[in-house]
Amino acid sequence: MFRHHLAMCLIFTFAVPLRADEGVEPAAAADKPATPTVEALQKRIEVLEKQNGTKTITSAGLPGPVIRWSGQFQSDAYFWTQDAVSRASVGDIQNGVAFRRARLAVNGEYGPTEFRIEGDMALAGRPSFLDVFAGIKTIPGLGQVRVGHFFEPFSLERYTANRFVTFLERGVQDQPFAPARNTGILVRNTYAGQRGTWAVGVFRSDSDVFGDDSGDQFQSAVTGRVTGLVYDLDQSTRYLHLGVAGSYRGTKDGTVRFRAQPEARLGSTTPNVPFFVDTGNIAAGDYSLLGLEALLTEGSVSVQGEWIGTAVGTARAGNVFFQAWYATATWLITGEHRPYRHDNGTYERTVPTRDFVRTQDGRTAFGPGAWELALRLSHIDLDSGSVRGGRLTDLTAGVNWYLNPYLRVSANYIHAFPAASNLKPNARGQTDAFAARVSFEF
Repeated sequence: MFRHHLAMCLIFTFAVPLRADEGVEPAAAADKPATPTVEALQKRIEVLEKQNGTKTITSAGLPGPVIRWSGQFQSDAYFWTQDAVSRASVGDIQNGVAFRRARLAVNGEYGPTEFRIEGDMALAGRPSFLDVFAGIKTIPGLGQVRVGHFFEPFSLERYTANRFVTFLERGVQDQPFAPARNTGILVRNTYAGQRGTWAVGVFRSDSDVFGDDSGDQFQSAVTGRVTGLVYDLDQSTRYLHLGVAGSYRGTKDGTVRFRAQPEARLGSTTPNVPFFVDTGNIAAGDYSLLGLEALLTEGSVSVQGEWIGTAVGTARAGNVFFQAWYATATWLITGEHRPYRHDNGTYERTVPTRDFVRTQDGRTAFGPGAWELALRLSHIDLDSGSVRGGRLTDLTAGVNWYLNPYLRVSANYIHAFPAASNLKPNARGQTDAFAARVSFEF
């Protein structure tokens, strides 16, 4: 009703033509502009609201922040095949369906300040806290400051929003090593005309799914990341990104544990995909992370890789060192490219040149959408000193169909082959997963 009244007021107050591509015919003559219809004005209002958010008014009559809503869901299905050795080693992995993510968020800004409140109804907390923070977007001479619960600045694949990641799950290095969301304070900025970024923050090192963490010991982390573009050509369709990140972290209750599933996860169901490598609890007061990252995009082809090393000074086994890496190659066979985000040194959503279904000149038209082929090889080594967590190599092949910028259908094939160790001589076997996902985000 509000929009109808607003549209009528605009008609009678401003007899101004909209652009022809907004659903209104251009004026027949310069001295007699066409009067826009109610439907055209309503459409224009919807576009402006989507672009600029909804302005609020407080009960005291003061202008409130500009509010925007966002959300996403991901519906997954997994099918497994195992040989007898695999079943004996890790158990019988169950097929199933689950929502991997089901999120709703509200974010906004008031002048130079910003906020975001996001929850997920599919993660373990049901719902869990995700990004819950407030901040100042720009402080002269410093940059952006945030306080709350959000990602620590570490790893290209982790720092990139999951909705833009190529495969259903991030690489095998991510789960055990890359810090996720924790509660803390962050400062970040760009340099060299947005050709590079830096970020540093202090966080509680082990916040739970609600952003809480308690304890008198040093359970904090200092994490930072620096990135740079070696070159950036043809409106960011050809670029080379390099980055380095580090983190020094205190442990909770004097122990730390690293373990990983084979790049597959069935939501938050129980039982879930078992951990193929696991150090168990290691007595240690602190540990450190070092990450190296690279992304090369040449038009529709991208090559991406990361390495993460973890050094732990244990109470019993002395110093131990674990590591993991992945290498990924992707090809958008319909000719699109992977856009780059200069403000935080990550990559953005893939936008099809022609959506699968679209409205054109008042008629329904069809296109191919965007099709992507991808291949990833990854490896993790949790054997060091007397700690024998195991080694795992994964080979993942994927295909993505972007029907439009927000709707995506994905399929992955994952082949996991653990390596035998002295303590796990039977940790071999054939394990394969076939997975599919339908996702929508806005």
